[in-house]
Amino acid sequence: MADMVAAGMRPTQVIVAATSNGAQFLRMSNTGTIEPNNSADFIVLDANPLDDMTNTRKISSVYLRGASVDRSSYK
Repeated sequence: MADMVAAGMRPTQVIVAATSNGAQFLRMSNTGTIEPNNSADFIVLDANPLDDMTNTRKISSVYLRGASVDRSSYK
């Protein structure tokens, strides 16, 4: 994602490309955006990716189908 910003895309464009546009391209309904009745798969970051796209690597927590994922078992 940082490479996409370095290539000239705005951070907001990169995030939309990675989320809602990606879901639309893959024809995945009810994903890619946070809204009622959509699958609640998302990450919480420790820093704002609009300030620096490498902040997408600073993951605080992960949620799948609305439930918090215990990431310690994956390390």
